[in-house]
Amino acid sequence: MNPYRTERQSTVGAAFGFLLIGVAIVGVIVLLCMYPQILDSLALTFFVICCAILLVVIGIGIVSALLVLPMYAKKGVEYQTNISYSIDDVKDVSGKMEDKKE
Repeated sequence: MNPYRTERQSTVGAAFGFLLIGVAIVGVIVLLCMYPQILDSLALTFFVICCAILLVVIGIGIVSALLVLPMYAKKGVEYQTNISYSIDDVKDVSGKMEDKKE
């Protein structure tokens, strides 16, 4: 078994694909130059879609805000009253500092 064995794959398919993409881009540019009303129609369509997405996002935000208020009010707040939360009571997780003097 040769560790330096290499295989070469053909890139003709990828090159052909890039060529087709380039031709398509040039074709779209020529089409927009010949018919500029297409660009106006695309801009209007893009604007309407963006507005619709924005309205959906705002609606979801309002609905979630209205749903969270009763859930938060029902949940309440829980805390323990018989425990001290002093920083001096914090211990190292590994246990290496338990008997260490400062």
